[in-house]
Amino acid sequence: MKIAVIGAGTLGVTTALELISHGHSVAVYEKNAGVAQETSFATAGFLGPGLCQSWVGPGMVSYHLKRYFYTHSGIKHHGLKYPVSWLLKWSKACATPHFEMKQAAMHRLAQYSQEVLKNLTEQHGLSYEMSQGSLVLLKSEIELSAYQAHLNLLKLADIPFKQMDAKETLQIEPALSTNEKLWGSLYFPNDVVANCRQFTLLAKQIAEDAGVNFRLGKQVQPLDSNEPLTIQALDSPDEKFDQVIVCAGIGTKEILKYLPIPLPTLAVHGYTVSAAVREPIDAPLSGILDASSMVSISRMGQRIRVSGIHEYGLNPKKPIDSVGLLFKVLNDWFPGAAKTTEIVQAWKGTRDVLADGLPLIGSSGVPGVWLNTGHGNHGWAFACGTARLLADMVTGRECEIDLKGLGVERY
Repeated sequence: MKIAVIGAGTLGVTTALELISHGHSVAVYEKNAGVAQETSFATAGFLGPGLCQSWVGPGMVSYHLKRYFYTHSGIKHHGLKYPVSWLLKWSKACATPHFEMKQAAMHRLAQYSQEVLKNLTEQHGLSYEMSQGSLVLLKSEIELSAYQAHLNLLKLADIPFKQMDAKETLQIEPALSTNEKLWGSLYFPNDVVANCRQFTLLAKQIAEDAGVNFRLGKQVQPLDSNEPLTIQALDSPDEKFDQVIVCAGIGTKEILKYLPIPLPTLAVHGYTVSAAVREPIDAPLSGILDASSMVSISRMGQRIRVSGIHEYGLNPKKPIDSVGLLFKVLNDWFPGAAKTTEIVQAWKGTRDVLADGLPLIGSSGVPGVWLNTGHGNHGWAFACGTARLLADMVTGRECEIDLKGLGVERY
């Protein structure tokens, strides 16, 4: 089949790679001049089910309301008026048993994606700054209680984790500052941290060598309701395909605006800062999440990346002027680990978050139009798995995991 993929972030590139392996003719359209230029550019890098938590869960509504008024919170608002329909769907998804079903789907998808990524890595001999293990740092038993529902589901799924005290935590991460209050931690040994953009660039080269046609710098226009399988791109002739797969992240809604496809997404902005390691002995070894601020710290080769802040609405400031919380958390836990007074890369990315916290994978309901979107802040964690699942569905093969709760029919 002749297939068009819209979007060349990690989702689009991995989808194209899977489709070409099934023998299809694949063209990837991307508005930017290169791949992984937007949300995939500087992710936190966490992979695996341990830290794969959705935006839904018991108490999440009240949690967000409280943090709305908390000055040092990682949640920032800039005049955004939430869509009422999105809030209602989100509130419903936060209730049990909806939460349990959705979190189980996330764990299932994260585990599967990690397996697919491992196979691709071994098959092609890839290297992309990977480190093993992730830790959630806890400052009190109250913070642990907030994770209890998540931990119960991990137990049911046989996903390994370990609750540790402060002494055990320092054995895993000896560079942690002893000046900062540390009650204990949660350790996920099978999770990893890896460089999403570096992997995407490698995957793009493999896909291109296999025959994928990357059409970079091509802005795709919204799909026509009368001819949804015809791609109209600026400065290019119209071209008809047998199938069209939309992996455009936050741009998906615009691409689909003339089609009867429900897509209750919310644009959420996140920030990262990346700086060179000053002294390896003072730097983290694994992925770190500070439970109180929800800011993560990860080691990527000779750099340290700090990620966090959930921002809604339009913020006119430059990214470097909005990341004070990230610098604070880094200096609290790993003082002097990074060269933050020298060259620092500050980045802002926008994620498309669906009301129930899960991505949309599969048929859109419009014949020939498929979706791989709505991954929120778990695009890297889900990418390889959703790409393979979608390629199997398009080709008519049986999928290797249960897809319950991941399709457009839930809306």
